[in-house]
Amino acid sequence: MIDGDNRNWRGLKPATVAFADWRTRHDRFEQAVADIQRTHAMSGVEGIGMLLMGIPGLGKSSILASYIKRHLKERNDLESPGRSIEPIILVSVPAEPTLKTLIQEILLASSYEGSIKGTVGELKQKLNELIRERGVELLIFDEFQHFLREQAKSNTRGVVNHIKLMMDKHKLAVVMAGTPAGYRSIAHYDELYQRFAQRQTRLTPFQIDSEENLQAFGSYLRACTGFLNQQGVKLIPLANKEMMVRVYVATKGIPRLIAGLIKMALESAEQGEMITQNDLADGFTKTSMNPDLKNFNPFRANYERVLEHAAKAQKKAARENSKNWNIH
Repeated sequence: MIDGDNRNWRGLKPATVAFADWRTRHDRFEQAVADIQRTHAMSGVEGIGMLLMGIPGLGKSSILASYIKRHLKERNDLESPGRSIEPIILVSVPAEPTLKTLIQEILLASSYEGSIKGTVGELKQKLNELIRERGVELLIFDEFQHFLREQAKSNTRGVVNHIKLMMDKHKLAVVMAGTPAGYRSIAHYDELYQRFAQRQTRLTPFQIDSEENLQAFGSYLRACTGFLNQQGVKLIPLANKEMMVRVYVATKGIPRLIAGLIKMALESAEQGEMITQNDLADGFTKTSMNPDLKNFNPFRANYERVLEHAAKAQKKAARENSKNWNIH
C-alpha cells in the first residue's frame, strides 16, 4: 500500500500524481490514434486531411501527444550526417490568427532557427523551404476552431486557401483537432472540406443509453481502478451499473471530469483505506464540475433520484450533440 502521508512538496499523494500523469488507451483513444496513422500514411502520395473533433475534456490533446510519441519512437531515420528529419509539426493555433501569424506559429513550433520576421510572401518561402528540407509529412493544428470560427471570418479565406495550397504543393497530410465550432466553419469551404471528408473522428462523452455504451464506459472505469490498484490504492468498483450512472450524472461522461473526480476522492480518502462512495461524494462537493446539478450530489442521493437526473442529462446530451454537428 502506498503511504498516503508521503506527500510531495505540493502536498499531493503519490497516487494522485501518478493518476494525473496516466492516460488510459481505451477503444476510442486507440481508434483516433489509428485514424491519424492512416492519414499520415498518405503523406507524399496525396494531400489529405483528418478532422479530430469534440468538446473540451475528451482527450484530443492526449491523443495527439500519444501519436507523435509513438511515431517518432518507431522512426530510425530522423538523424543522419547530412540531414535532420522533422516528420511532424504540432501547432497550437492562437485566437484569431492572420495568415502571417499562422505561418509564424508553424515556424515557431518547428525546429526552424531563422528569423520569423518578414512579409507574408517571405514567410511562405521560409515555410516551403522548411517543409522540403526537414521532410515534413504531417501538420497538426490543435484548437483549429480558433482560425475558422466566426470571429475570425475576415482572416478565414486566406488561411483556408494557404492550408489547401500547402497540402497540394507538398502532398502534406494535415490533422485538424478542435471543437465542433471548427467543423461548422470549415464545412462552408468546400475546396478545403473535400480534403477532410474521408476521415472525420468525432469524440463524444461516454453515455449510458445502450448496452454497448455501458460496456465502453465500464471498460474505461475498470481501467482507471485497475491502474490505481497497481499503485496500491483500492477503489470501490465503479463499473457496476449503479455506480456508472452515478459517475455519469456527476461528470456528464467526460473523461477529464471523471479523472478530476477520482483525484479529488484520492485526496479526500484516509491513508491506507479503500476509496468509498462517501469519498467520491466528498470529492464531488469540493468541485464545480457540473453546475447543472446545483446542490444535488449523485453519490449521496437515492438511486431513483439519480436515475431521474440521468434521464434528463441524456436528453440534454443528445440535443447538444445534434446542435454541435448542425452546420447551419
